[in-house]
Amino acid sequence: MLNENGEIIIDDGILIESDEICAIYDTNKGCFEFICETRFELSILLTAQDLRIKNPDEEERLCSECGVLMQEGFVFESDATQYCSEECLTQVITWEDYLVMHDNGDGDVYWTDWYDC
Repeated sequence: MLNENGEIIIDDGILIESDEICAIYDTNKGCFEFICETRFELSILLTAQDLRIKNPDEEERLCSECGVLMQEGFVFESDATQYCSEECLTQVITWEDYLVMHDNGDGDVYWTDWYDC
């Protein structure tokens, strides 16, 4: 489980889901960290705390400048670089140059997110 900065909150956990309960068991601590009645309720609880469950098959997207795990940011298709924030982006290119390359959405650079809906 990761927080909004991509930091690991629960390293090794198990999602338990039945008709009566939905919970996350932390195998390292040996206890239930989150317990709800439904998956929807669990999703709301995690979202309220800026937490998310990482899919083991999910591709990790790291900022090309600072190396932080990204769930949203600027993408450059031409060289496969990506930046987590305007601060990181402007370390390698000016904002004005980015806007020229973005070309009102017709260029090969853009901002996106990879959140699961």
